[in-house]
Amino acid sequence: METFDFWQELKKSWNLIVSHPQIVLVTLVPSLLVAISNYLTWQGHLAWISIFFQEAGSLILLILGIFLSFIALALITAVVWDYRYQGTVDLRRAWKIVQKRLPDVAMVSLIMGFLGGFFAAWFLFLGLLLAFLLLFTIPLTVVEGDNPFSAIRNSFHLVTENPGECFTFFILLLFFLLVGYLLFWLLGFLGIAGLVLNTITGGIILAYVFLLLSSFYFYLTRF
Repeated sequence: METFDFWQELKKSWNLIVSHPQIVLVTLVPSLLVAISNYLTWQGHLAWISIFFQEAGSLILLILGIFLSFIALALITAVVWDYRYQGTVDLRRAWKIVQKRLPDVAMVSLIMGFLGGFFAAWFLFLGLLLAFLLLFTIPLTVVEGDNPFSAIRNSFHLVTENPGECFTFFILLLFFLLVGYLLFWLLGFLGIAGLVLNTITGGIILAYVFLLLSSFYFYLTRF
């Protein structure tokens, strides 16, 4: 197996977004929900909403945004899969691919969200380790048709069989997510304008990260 060319894949994924900006549409909704959650948390001191409802609403929107991010990852995995063999980006065809596996995608998204959220909140290191081991659960569900538990098991195997490259890739993903978090925090001070900017930049970063993850998955499984 050839070594994964991280720099080349970074450029290819970015060029794919530039040439097919409709890909970002897939991640705009989860990005919007997270941006609104961020707004309510840091800038949303609205006189007509109590602090309790602002905090509860922010948490609910954040959880829903994370859940829909997993659905978006499934769609982008289908987009990349289709693009590799058809040479075109067709969101409707990608949706048809995901639609066949939507119950399993939704179930594995709930499991990952619950486990990741629990461990990240109480045991940060274990949360990161779990996220690392679950890197490929969504792609495995979409491409291989694995059920949630098979996808989790096979993701563990895929990561442990390729620990060096997977760890390097995971650090790269964390870097982009950290950049996204910092942008969310900084732009949050701009109020409504920041909310709009956070939605757009968050959507682009999520789409970019998901393209990279999907490409890396196909590199590991399609040689």
